[in-house]
Amino acid sequence: MENSPKFADRMRDISSWREGDFRSLSTRAKKKYYRRKSAIEDYFTSNISIDEITLRKHISSERLLQLAEQCLMQAEDGSPWGFRALMPGVNVIDYAAQPAAEAPSSGISGEDTQNLNHETKSDHTVNPPAPEVAAPASPDEDKDYDTAKRLAIKRSQQSFQHDAGIPETPPTPALQVEGEEPAESGEPAAELDEPTAKLEPLSREEEEQVEATAELDEPTVKLEPLSRDQAAVSEEAALAANMATPGDVEESGEVEHVTAGQDGDEATVEPVQIPLENDETLTEPASSADSTEDERVTVPTDAQDAITEVERILVEEKDEARTALSARDGRGEGAKETLPVAYAPTHLAPLSMPVYIRRTALDGKRAVAIHRRLVHKRWMRDEQVHTKKRRSLQIVSFAIFAAIILFGLVPVGAGVAAYGAYNNISGIAHDGINHLLKVKSLLPVSKSDPTAALNEKNLTQAQVEFKAAQSDFIQLQQLVDRTDVQAAITQFAPQYSNKLGMGQKLVQVALDVARMGDELCGVALIGANIIHGSPLSSGSTKPVISAADVAAIDGSMVHALYYIDDIQQQMSQVSIKDIPVSDSQKKQLVSVVNLLPTARDTIIQAQGMVGLVAWLLGVGHQRRFLVQTMDRAELRPGGGFTGQYGILQIQDGRMSPFNLTDVTLIDYAENGTAIGRNAPPGYSWMNFGNWGIRDSNLSGDFPTTARMTMQLFQDEGGGPVDGDIAFTPALISHILDVIGPIKVPGYNETITPQNLEERLHYYQQDFSAIAREKQISGNYSHAGRKAFTSTLGKLLLDRVRHATIKQLTAIVKGAIKDIQSRDLEIYFTNPAAETWLAEHGYSGSIDTFTKQDGFMVVQANISISKASQYVHTIEQDNVTLDAQGGATHNLTITLDYQQKGPVYGFDTYADYIRVYAPRNAQLTGGDGFDTGKPLCSPGPTRTSPALGNTGTTVPTGCGQYNSFFPSNARNCPDGNYSLGMRGGLNTPWVIDSLGPPTELNSDLPGRAMWGGLTETPKNCISTISLSWYVPHAVQKVHGQPSYTILVQKQSGLSPTIDLTIDASAVNGLKPFSFKGDINADRTFNLRPPPKKK
Repeated sequence: MENSPKFADRMRDISSWREGDFRSLSTRAKKKYYRRKSAIEDYFTSNISIDEITLRKHISSERLLQLAEQCLMQAEDGSPWGFRALMPGVNVIDYAAQPAAEAPSSGISGEDTQNLNHETKSDHTVNPPAPEVAAPASPDEDKDYDTAKRLAIKRSQQSFQHDAGIPETPPTPALQVEGEEPAESGEPAAELDEPTAKLEPLSREEEEQVEATAELDEPTVKLEPLSRDQAAVSEEAALAANMATPGDVEESGEVEHVTAGQDGDEATVEPVQIPLENDETLTEPASSADSTEDERVTVPTDAQDAITEVERILVEEKDEARTALSARDGRGEGAKETLPVAYAPTHLAPLSMPVYIRRTALDGKRAVAIHRRLVHKRWMRDEQVHTKKRRSLQIVSFAIFAAIILFGLVPVGAGVAAYGAYNNISGIAHDGINHLLKVKSLLPVSKSDPTAALNEKNLTQAQVEFKAAQSDFIQLQQLVDRTDVQAAITQFAPQYSNKLGMGQKLVQVALDVARMGDELCGVALIGANIIHGSPLSSGSTKPVISAADVAAIDGSMVHALYYIDDIQQQMSQVSIKDIPVSDSQKKQLVSVVNLLPTARDTIIQAQGMVGLVAWLLGVGHQRRFLVQTMDRAELRPGGGFTGQYGILQIQDGRMSPFNLTDVTLIDYAENGTAIGRNAPPGYSWMNFGNWGIRDSNLSGDFPTTARMTMQLFQDEGGGPVDGDIAFTPALISHILDVIGPIKVPGYNETITPQNLEERLHYYQQDFSAIAREKQISGNYSHAGRKAFTSTLGKLLLDRVRHATIKQLTAIVKGAIKDIQSRDLEIYFTNPAAETWLAEHGYSGSIDTFTKQDGFMVVQANISISKASQYVHTIEQDNVTLDAQGGATHNLTITLDYQQKGPVYGFDTYADYIRVYAPRNAQLTGGDGFDTGKPLCSPGPTRTSPALGNTGTTVPTGCGQYNSFFPSNARNCPDGNYSLGMRGGLNTPWVIDSLGPPTELNSDLPGRAMWGGLTETPKNCISTISLSWYVPHAVQKVHGQPSYTILVQKQSGLSPTIDLTIDASAVNGLKPFSFKGDINADRTFNLRPPPKKK
């Protein structure tokens, strides 16, 4: 066939052949496909001989050529079948036009015709030869499995009764069962798994001939007589079959021990009767699946590993037995587990078996070959029977061993499984804890840099670790909660029961921690986005924070509280010393557990801030805040004179462009509302007229001042705002400390914290400097005098926008200190936000002193000058406590005015001072305030009588008070007591006498207040004194006396406090004294010393 014209030229271009879709095939079928494909590729693309290919690929030459022919057939799509024809079970049909079937040649001899009839007859009917097309796939088709993998021929289902006495003779090539269609060439002659056919009676000679020629593994079929000529033909065919070598066996003749129609991986193997000696048979079940329901044993989960191991050993023993048999046969690797009997590639024989076979005379060579073959076959049959017996004994032995494992060692297996379950729990727990500890290294906590943990990359990785830990702990929770695991450990490993119970609680704790950490990392990522999203940048409109982010943060806070409560509950039932972790990890767990209450309080506080921060950042709605600069050189109750303002707009965390504007543009150049307007009642001392935003800073209580200012701003056309933010130059100085000096182009100026206020005053007040900045800026209007300030503000804001995270953190820290010192004051119209500021001491309000004693001095520079920068304030309060618990205050306020530089206004320092005290405080005295009663009036001189009746000329006007003053409350070391001109009125100051405060009604409810006007000439010192009594100032705390006094400071002022407390009248309290400058409100506590134990 190889030399036929069809295959004379084997070389083909198979690169375009389509691959078969083998995805749905079993593993065995895939191996068959790949072996066929490899053989076909060698056939069509190499010069390797067919014999060598068949030897390498374990495939017969006839089957190889048949597959090659099928690959070259035309498929339905017009292309060659190619590799698709190699798919096991595929129906290969040639769709090319077929030539008409030709009739058999008439030149065939009579004997050939008779042989042909024997090949084609079925029940004595002659069928014409069919066209050569591929037959439909059948269960036994294409069984070209590797002969090294399985038996070549099925074992007989019929035991032979006369096996010992039958001489070996060659079998007929092929048999056909009655009622079956003739098998095609290359296929087995009969289905090997068909039930045994009924035998008809035979004579003794016929039985000897039949049994001598029957194949060991062929089913017994009904035999019919043949003529002598037919017998001769059959004998020659049988001889040819016996002389065939295993390598010549057609691969389609290989038979697997599987039921037809099933894949080898899922086949149900029929019981096989193994012939033994003494006419006994051993029926071997093909698989354990044949066992009945009653024979099945429910195996505990803990013993499954043992059963699996036994099954594996059984399979290995079977493989070893087959390998040993093949080794004895000497056929090598390609003949493993292959019986020596095989089919020769011959045509089908008639259905019936010949009753009588006449032995013809054979020549010597053929007789020797037949004898050799019969001896070898006999030896193989004996070896096969011996192997089957030995395998049967092995199966029985392993079955007994499996029974011992299942029923005798189940308790031991369960105990081992319990111990393994505990170890598994411990291992998963360690993995989860390691994930949590890894987060600690990813998110370092730094006191110097709170935002160190807000690294987006680290937070994302921390979330990964938290999720991995969560996965571990969920798996662990499912394991420890399984009732079978708990029961097994309780029964077979009771020593681990307590640890398992502890593990259940720890798993829940760890799961809470992992889940909480995952959610809080999400919150931190939002915070990192806000910080790294440049919220101060005006070049982007992308929202920094959204309503969804706020909802996520709020939800995470709620969940975190739940997790913390659950952790505390679970850990209260756990002994940390028994947890299977290292000592260092135990210490870490203890420290974390101790921090849970603090963490809970912090989360509660943060939870209250979520809504406030969302409101502040304008999430979902734009926020507008009025921003005011305050010049503390011209001190006002709220911090200083307001010279510039701006509008800060924020929406979704993004700030709009911001700039500062001269306040005169809205006070006098907007709608004229400020023209002719006077200050509200209670602030009549502010009598400049045309009261506007510039002079609206009237109260030392910033919320009061802010409400007045915002109303003025709206009345003057600025529109409604959501809050007021005011700051002094101290805030700017602190920012410059962080970002460094700022060079102002065009002005050749470098602004530092040290020269900031001096340069601002210079360009705003000096006439030559104003002219220069108008020229530089090109703004020659009234607002041009503040062009330098506006330029500096833009440069400063730009530097802040481009500041690093570390610099921004430092700026925020400095801003918090400025809030405490009232150099940065904030008021919000949102009641919740304002309440939060008040609760944390950030509101800038004056205390009501209901919880303790205290006072606050508030000054207002109404000189129309920048003289406050040269005035130092000392507040000396001598407090005496009496036995009744009352406190007597003797407060002395010293204003030391040393004019060391330009004041850009009037020299006399006019200061309206108010002192706030508890509501029940009782004023007992005061001095140093302008009484409003003139000491003199301008007029002529008069003659005063003198000794010797000679008169002395004495001036009757006020000139005499230019060099002296009749009260120690005003002291001018240089002798110049002249007050000069009064600012705003352009008239000389009236020299009034000094006395107690003139204002006794408080502008703030709930507080006592005493105040009045004071005047201090240049380089002079004024002393203002007040005395009052506060009943019940001493309180009882835990049965012990306690005295607390709060001293508040004014915005824009850092006074020196000299406090002395005489507590000699109160048992248990000792005297106290303090002297020093304060930059924030200061509380002083007197408590008895702790009792000695």
